[in-house]
Amino acid sequence: MRAALMERGRIWVDDVPDPSPRPGEVVVKSVACGICGSDLHAARHTDEFVATSIEAGGAFKLTTFDPVVLGHEYCAEVMESNARFRAGQLVCAVPVLPRGPNVPVGYAPEAPGGFAQYMLLSERLLVPVPAGLDAELAALTEPMAVGLHAVNMARLSGREAIIVIGAGPVGLAVTANLVSVGAAPVVVAEFSPKRRELAEAMGADIVLDPREADPYATNEVGRRDEVVIFECVGVPGMIDGIFLRAPRRARIVVVGVCLEMDHARPLIAVNKELNVQYVLGYDMAEFEGTLKRIADGGLDVGPVITHSVGLGEVAGAFDALGEPDAYGKVIVQPWLEHG
Repeated sequence: MRAALMERGRIWVDDVPDPSPRPGEVVVKSVACGICGSDLHAARHTDEFVATSIEAGGAFKLTTFDPVVLGHEYCAEVMESNARFRAGQLVCAVPVLPRGPNVPVGYAPEAPGGFAQYMLLSERLLVPVPAGLDAELAALTEPMAVGLHAVNMARLSGREAIIVIGAGPVGLAVTANLVSVGAAPVVVAEFSPKRRELAEAMGADIVLDPREADPYATNEVGRRDEVVIFECVGVPGMIDGIFLRAPRRARIVVVGVCLEMDHARPLIAVNKELNVQYVLGYDMAEFEGTLKRIADGGLDVGPVITHSVGLGEVAGAFDALGEPDAYGKVIVQPWLEHG
C-alpha cells in the first residue's frame, strides 16, 4: 500500500507492507484523516517527543526514531464483513491497538495511521458512522472528543466567563464544544486573523487579537465572579503568562501540549489561589457522544475544514500548517491521488 511516512521531520510517500491483523483486529481502508497538532509536534520536535514518551509513558507517546505513518483522526471503511460490521461500512475508532501494552495507532511502526491507504483497528473500539454523515466530518470525531473532554474536566457550572487562549485545532475544538453545551460568554484570544475567523465561525462570543485587546479585561469577563481559562497553545511561557494575567481563584485548564522544557512560578499561582487542571484525550463515552453530536448537527465542525489533500501533498501541508494564516483543519484522503 501507499503511505506518507515521517522520520525526524522528513515526510515522503512510499510503498509499505499491507497490515496483517491479529485476532480482534480488522483491516480498514483509510478514507479521511485529519492532520493533528500532535502530528506537527511529532515531526518538528521528534527528539523531545520520543524522550518525553519514554520517560513518562502513558497512551500519548512516540517511542521510536524509525519511520512511522502518522494520522489518528480518521474515518475508515471496513474491508470485510464480520459479526458486527459489514464490508463498506464507515467507522471511527479510538486510535489504539490493545495488544498487552497498548500500541498507539499513528505513532508506532506496527500500527500505521490514517496517512496510509489501509490501517489496523481494534474491532471492539470501532464505532459505526451514522448513515449520511460525510467521512471528512466524521474524521473530526477524535479531535472534537479532545475538546469535549477538556470542557467536561472544567466542570462548568454556568456562572463562569470563559477565555480560550489560542484558536488552533485544539482551541477550535474546545470553542466548538463550549458553544455546543451553551457556555457563555466565550472569549477567544488568537494572533492569527485566519484562526480568529474560524473561531467566529465556531460561535465564539468575542474574538480578539491579544496584541490589540486584553482578553482578561473585556466587560463580559469582568462581570463574572468566576473565570475559566483554557490554555490551547502548548508553547513555553504560556502557563506562566496565564498565571500572571489570570484573576484571583481562576480555573486554568491546560489542553495544549508543550514538548519543550517550560517554567512557571508557583508563588504567583499560590498568591492568587489558582486551580490548574491538566487534561488528555477522552473516554469511550465522550468519543461516541462526539460522533453522534456531529451527525445530528449538535456540534458544527464543518467550518474548521479548509483543505483536503492526497498523500503526495502531506509534506507540503505540514509546511503550510507552520503558518497559522494558511490553513485550518487539513484532511488527508489517501486515495485522492497516488503521488
